[in-house]
Amino acid sequence: MISLRCSFTLCSARTIQRLSSCYQSTKSKRAVQAERVARYSGEFPEKLLTKKQKGVSHMYVANAQIAEQVNNYLEPHLRQSKCDTVMELNPGPGHFTRHLLDRETQFRKIILVESMEYFMPRLQELHALYPERVKVRYGDFVSLWKLAFMDKMDSGTRLIDMLGDVPRTAFNEDINMLVFGAVGSYPFFKHLINSLIFQTSLYNLGRCEMILALPPPIYIHLTCSNKIGYLIYRSASVLFQILFEHRFIAKVPRESFLPVQADYNLTKSSKLGKVKSINPEYLYLVKFVPRRNLHEICPVQDLPALWFFIKQNFVSRRNRIIPNLEKWVPGCGPRLIINQNAPERVTPIYADESTQHLPPYTVQSTSMSTRDYYPGINIYTQFGDLTPSQMFTLFAQFRQWPEYSESSFLASMENTLLKLESVNDEQGLEDGVNLVEEDDINSESVDEILEVTEEPVPEPPKSRRKIKLKP
Repeated sequence: MISLRCSFTLCSARTIQRLSSCYQSTKSKRAVQAERVARYSGEFPEKLLTKKQKGVSHMYVANAQIAEQVNNYLEPHLRQSKCDTVMELNPGPGHFTRHLLDRETQFRKIILVESMEYFMPRLQELHALYPERVKVRYGDFVSLWKLAFMDKMDSGTRLIDMLGDVPRTAFNEDINMLVFGAVGSYPFFKHLINSLIFQTSLYNLGRCEMILALPPPIYIHLTCSNKIGYLIYRSASVLFQILFEHRFIAKVPRESFLPVQADYNLTKSSKLGKVKSINPEYLYLVKFVPRRNLHEICPVQDLPALWFFIKQNFVSRRNRIIPNLEKWVPGCGPRLIINQNAPERVTPIYADESTQHLPPYTVQSTSMSTRDYYPGINIYTQFGDLTPSQMFTLFAQFRQWPEYSESSFLASMENTLLKLESVNDEQGLEDGVNLVEEDDINSESVDEILEVTEEPVPEPPKSRRKIKLKP
């Protein structure tokens, strides 16, 4: 009986201690929130200050200090640019916009695209001060994929209206525009890939360069090495690295951007815990631009075939190369095994980039080659074993085979594209042109990558309430 009482007393003491700890934690969180509201309430709406959000797509530079820090990080990159047109996504109160305005001799046209009506009066004042230099658009640039789909459904002009001030240049010329912002939307990047492949939307106007702050999981997914494992290294990773030159610039604190991100829930059972636990308190400041020679190494008419080849073969990264390709070109295995061509190794795009400062599992951007052969290919070699450049080389080989024009590959691709043209449901609206992969990273599983949970706030223990212990 005495032992039972002692055990019950110990459990009750632990409960009281836990409640007290939760109360102190809640009190601290409320104090931080009150301080944040007091600091930013004059510039931002309440909904961006009082609630931690999950899977934030649009983010705002919160203060002048982080804007100055970002500007310093970008200084060497902007100094090299000859582009005179810039676009800022969700400028909000204009902390970073001020730095763009200060570069009067360099940036002659500044396009501000804002998705919240709350900030529009202030941005219109900037337009009134600089009518020829500053253009303001009310719209959601991060949801370009949605605008493109809606235009397709009703023959609208939403996309043209938003991009009306963007200069149009040839793809192989210098970049037509610089884009700045903070984006946490995975469908946005899928749309950029599809825009390059199918020559639609943004990249139909030219080869614009983007400098964005991204959540670490999205950047790691897009630029990871195949050594990270098949759960993260997917067709989007391969396509992004083939189509774009990319560079990591710096880490910036997530707390300096609004809305506030809820705390990461790093459960041991999560298959994506390895990625979710990397720098959750930061955003990655990165830049990327379509390759200038993209249409030289892969003609425009072959880009859809490249897309379908990668998407179809990466339905499962464990698919074996030779058995899969022999479904399209019977008997092609020996020519892959007995390949006597000398390999041409790829080289880093940015020679001054240090691999030691790259985020975990990501790789440098490299040149693309049609002769970067995988060494020692055999019947057991899987598609997931290939780097993006080796995958591109494999496609180039496949494309040159005499059986290609008569193969079932082309018929299968055309059939898939026709089906996707008729997609009009919610999934099609979100994914645009897409194929489902095994364990695909779609918007739902990206929410798992970026999964954040806000712990429920427990009721604080009442001072007058007595806890009675029964014997």
